[in-house]
Amino acid sequence: PQEAHFCVSRKHFASESGCKLRGLQPGNYSVRIRATSLAGNGSWTEPTYFYVADYCEFILFSTFNPWQKVRLFLEVGCSKRCTESHRERCSAQNVPLCPTVYVPDEWEVPRDKITLLRELGQGSFGMVYEGIAKDIVKGEPETRVAVKTVNESASLRERIEFLNEASVMKGFSCHHVVRLLGVVSKGQPTLVVMELMAHGDLKSYLRSLRPEAENNPGRPPPTLREMIQMAAEIADGMAYLNAKKFVHRDLAARNCMVAEDFTVKIGDFGMTRDIYETDYYRKGGKGLLPVRWMAPESLKDGVFTTYSDVWSFGVVLWEISSLAEQPYQGLSNEQVLKFVMDGGYLDQPDNCPERLLMQMCWQYNPKMRPTFIEII
Repeated sequence: PQEAHFCVSRKHFASESGCKLRGLQPGNYSVRIRATSLAGNGSWTEPTYFYVADYCEFILFSTFNPWQKVRLFLEVGCSKRCTESHRERCSAQNVPLCPTVYVPDEWEVPRDKITLLRELGQGSFGMVYEGIAKDIVKGEPETRVAVKTVNESASLRERIEFLNEASVMKGFSCHHVVRLLGVVSKGQPTLVVMELMAHGDLKSYLRSLRPEAENNPGRPPPTLREMIQMAAEIADGMAYLNAKKFVHRDLAARNCMVAEDFTVKIGDFGMTRDIYETDYYRKGGKGLLPVRWMAPESLKDGVFTTYSDVWSFGVVLWEISSLAEQPYQGLSNEQVLKFVMDGGYLDQPDNCPERLLMQMCWQYNPKMRPTFIEII
C-alpha cells in the first residue's frame, strides 16, 4: 500500500478548523495520527479505517491537538466528509444522513473466521452464500450463517450503501427480526454475515406450497392456524421496530424470511429490492417504489409512518392468504397508483377468514388503522 504523510501547524489548524486532505482518490484508507513538537515525536494512534466514496471532495479531521504540529500517516483502507451541496442532495432523496462513510466497529469480524459453503441465490447487491462462521455467536464454536456479498462490478457508492443498510440492523435484537451477526469491511469482497434463514423469503416459500409448484417441498398449504401464526410473528417484529422508532417503508412477503423451524421474521432492510424487480415501479423519474404495497398517503405525498407500515402489513396478510399472488393482478402499476389514491383496496381472497382483519389495515384515514400492538 502507498503511504502519504501530512503535517499541519498550530496556526494552520486554527485557521482551517482542522486538517483537510484534498485530492484523495476513491477507495479504502486507514489513518494514524501523532503529535510532533520540540520535545520529539509522540506515539502513533491506532489506525482508523475509512472508505472514500467517488462523489465527496475532502476529508476533515477535527480531533487534533491545536497546540502542536500533527503528522498523519495514510495507507490503503479513510473517508471524506460530504460538502453541503451533497448533504442537501441526500436530504432531498429522503435519506436522513448522507451514507458516504462506513467506519468499522465492534461488529467487524476477521475474514479468516468466515467460510463460504454454497450459493443460496442472487441478492440485490451480489451473491448470497450459506457459510460457517467461527466464534461469532457466544457459546457456539461454529455457526451456520448467510453471507451477503457485493458484486465486483458494484460502484463505491453501492458498496457503502450495502454496508450502511446492514448497519441499520445493528440496533435490533428481536426474535422476529433477522439478526445481523457481523460485518467484514476490511479488504475485498465486503461481507455481511446474517442469521441463516433456511427456507428463504416468505414470498418464495408461500409459492412453493402451492399444490402445482414444481419446487413443492412436500408440505400442504398452510392451515388457518399456521397463517395466523405467520401474521402474529410479523406483527410482533413490526411492533418491535415501531417501538424502536423505525419505519420499514417496504414491508412485503419478499422482505420477510422463514427460519428452519418455520418462524417468520422481518428480513434485512433494503437488500431485497432488485430480486423481485416487477414488484417495484418508478414514479415520475424518481426511485423505485413498491406501489402495490403502499398506503394512499405514501403514494400521494411520500409520507411513510408506522400507519403506512400497517397498510403494507394488510397486503402481507393478503399474500399469506393467497399463497403470494401478485396484488392487484390485472392492473398496471399506474392503474394501481390511481386506484389506491382514489380509495380502493384489494378484494379479500376466497375462503379468507374475517379474523385476519386485513381490511382494518386498509382504512383510508391512517389513524383509523390498528397499531401493531393491537394487531398482536
